[in-house]
Parts: sequence; structure tokens; C-alpha cells
Amino acid sequence: MNDEQRSDERLLPIVEKESSHPCFECAQCCTYVAVEIDTPTTNAEYDQIVWYLYHRGVEIFVDWDDAWHVLFRTRCENLSAAGTCGVYERRPAICKDFDWRSCEKRFTPADGPPDKLCWVEADAFLAWFAERRPRAFARYQDFLRKKHAGGEERELLRVKPARGGRVAARRLGPGAA
Repeated sequence: MNDEQRSDERLLPIVEKESSHPCFECAQCCTYVAVEIDTPTTNAEYDQIVWYLYHRGVEIFVDWDDAWHVLFRTRCENLSAAGTCGVYERRPAICKDFDWRSCEKRFTPADGPPDKLCWVEADAFLAWFAERRPRAFARYQDFLRKKHAGGEERELLRVKPARGGRVAARRLGPGAA
């Protein structure tokens, strides 16, 4: 038996969703992971929010119950091109328990947005932070000034440019140290 035959045996049969299925032509719930995080109250927690948002495919949202979440846009490895689950019979409980009636795609303009607040970029979060929590924002700005004062030059002295003032890049591969 060759590798191709072995991999074919592990695949589940492809099924199609009927057009009457509420998830027909949708698999949005399989294209991200959202994890609840603490409501930020400290400078370090606000800084983490900014750091998250400096990364592509990461969002922060606050749901209608005021719970904060970090969302990572990443497609499930078991989602087929047809939008069906490749591990349906043994999918995780979180997938099995998902209620399609709470899917954000089902919201209409009359329902309002699916989340109370949502940020995709750090600048948008910082603008909200400055406007809605000005005293905390001022403390955060002071925190950053202190973090960046001094010390940085000392740290930069440990980095020495390669000959010719360019950074030397080395290709790492098998057997490279």
C-alpha cells in the first residue's frame, strides 16, 4: 500500500450541505479562534492589547456581555474546500456545541453589530482608549515614556552591525548551526 492509498483511507467522505441548511455556503465559524481575555485595567494589559493589534489577522472585540476577546483569523485545518468538516464525527465539543443561531452572519442591520466594540488596528484602539478612558490613557502614555527612557541606548550597544554597515543574513537549513 503506498502513501497516497493510506492517506485516502483516512479521509472522510465529502458531504454537501443542502441549500436549506442554515450554514449553507458559510463556514465563518471555522476561520477564526476567539479567546476570552481579562478586561484590561493595568498598563501592561493595555500594552498587550496594542501588541496583539500590531499583528496581522488579530482582532480585539468586546461582546454584548462586556467580555473582552482576542480573535485570531486562522482557518481550521480540517475545513474542506466545500466548507464541510473533515473530522465531523470526532470534532471538538466547542464545535459541536456551537449554535448557528448565534452566528454573526445571521445578524441583520436591525439587530445591530454582532459585537459591542471591535478593533482591527492598534491606532483605532488607542483613539478609543484616549477618548473613552482618558485618565487610564494618560497613565499608559506615562508608562510607555518611562519604559522607553534610558536603557534603550544601552541595549542597542549590544547590537553591532556587520562589516559594511549591513546586517548579515544567514540562511538556515538542515545541518546549519
